[in-house]
Amino acid sequence: MSFDEVRPFHVTRALREYDELGGDEFLAKYGFGRATDYLLTHEGQDYDSKAVLGAAQGFATGTPATAEEFSGGRTGAARVLRDLGFEVTDSSSRDSDDVDPAEAREVWAAAARDALIEVAKRYQAVITYSELATQVQRRSGVTTKQPMRRWIGDVLLEVARDNTERSEPALMALAVDGKGQVGRGYATAVETTTGETLAVEDTDDHAAQQRLECHRHFEAVDLPSNGGRAALTPQVARARAALTPSRADRAPDVCPTCNMALPGTGVCDNCG
Repeated sequence: MSFDEVRPFHVTRALREYDELGGDEFLAKYGFGRATDYLLTHEGQDYDSKAVLGAAQGFATGTPATAEEFSGGRTGAARVLRDLGFEVTDSSSRDSDDVDPAEAREVWAAAARDALIEVAKRYQAVITYSELATQVQRRSGVTTKQPMRRWIGDVLLEVARDNTERSEPALMALAVDGKGQVGRGYATAVETTTGETLAVEDTDDHAAQQRLECHRHFEAVDLPSNGGRAALTPQVARARAALTPSRADRAPDVCPTCNMALPGTGVCDNCG
């Protein structure tokens, strides 16, 4: 079933009605049962995600969606609501050892996309790999005891492939390590998804430009009116500044004609 006409304000209208009627009466009105796994969290309150979306469809089109017309799982109501900017959590928790590896990557990639889009909506914001890994497991309900470094790269590669298919900028550029860098896997993912080869020293600059494109594409709320600028993370910018000698430490520029040191103006006093 398509929910193309549903907008965030339709969902908030449904949430408001849920609060006014109470959960039981709301569910009875629209013919839904209690959510068993996926809950929409809004302003500190949990709501039955599938029922809310069904009601929102009614506000958008005049005809509410029934429980039989769509699913409430990660590719159904949960995915639609997340794409509209709402937080949906999986109240059931499964260990990744109990889930098919391909399924685990799929649900983690979907959760990572949602988390990264939230980051993209804040101008010049980034998220660490560790923070992203925590959010991915919380949002998806699939947890793992494996070290983050063994799986987060594969998840970000899936997100990058999805971005390419959607003709979107690379959301993976918003994820950085503790030093504010995108990591060695970034260049590999770029080459895999776009065919572009990056030198190691160019990865953070490339990521900075992609982050700006993400902020623009996903309409960051605080994006400057001039469109913003590509920016390195503060840690990378400070590290580069420390490696750049100050003007006082550099050999002075000299006039190519008389070999005299040039003043700050860059114009030779002898030769004009």
